[in-house]
Amino acid sequence: MRLLVRVLLLAVGCSVMVATSLARPYPPSYITHPVQLSGGGGELLELFIRSDSGKRFASHTYVRTWSRSGRVVGILSPTAPPPEALATLSPSASYGVGEQLEGLGTVLFVLYAPQELLFDDKERAQPSWMPEPGTGFLTLYAPDGPVDVELGFGLGTMQYRCDCHVEADVRSLHRWPDRPPEGMDGGNGH
Repeated sequence: MRLLVRVLLLAVGCSVMVATSLARPYPPSYITHPVQLSGGGGELLELFIRSDSGKRFASHTYVRTWSRSGRVVGILSPTAPPPEALATLSPSASYGVGEQLEGLGTVLFVLYAPQELLFDDKERAQPSWMPEPGTGFLTLYAPDGPVDVELGFGLGTMQYRCDCHVEADVRSLHRWPDRPPEGMDGGNGH
């Protein structure tokens, strides 16, 4: 009986070793960045994505909104647009993917809530989220009303594809209209 238990434990141990050695070297992981946009408002984000090896890699990113209605326009630029350019955005304008907006960049997506878009330039014939690794600037604009948005970067997928370490980060540079910092009560004493 003891011999049978030992053989069984040895077989299970070997199975686990083989399964883990065949597994992907990088776990599937995402970093996400939530954004809350007020109606007619927006946010300028700095995006950073690169690999440690300098290899070209296919991006795997998504943008989603779970709001009930509204539209989110994503405008990508290689440099940070000046704040006065943000004043040129208009709720009555129609925005088309690929459209060049003076001083702001190129319209990357127009998302109608609730909706999700996946940007996977290896598996689909879609534009890349970031044409080149490095830094880019994304303006998110909600012309129709308040919208909640989430950006996601599939680091695990990107790392697996290039067999390298990939880093991504998002930070907010500017919001309009301005809001009081988190935790501030707006001066109403409550």
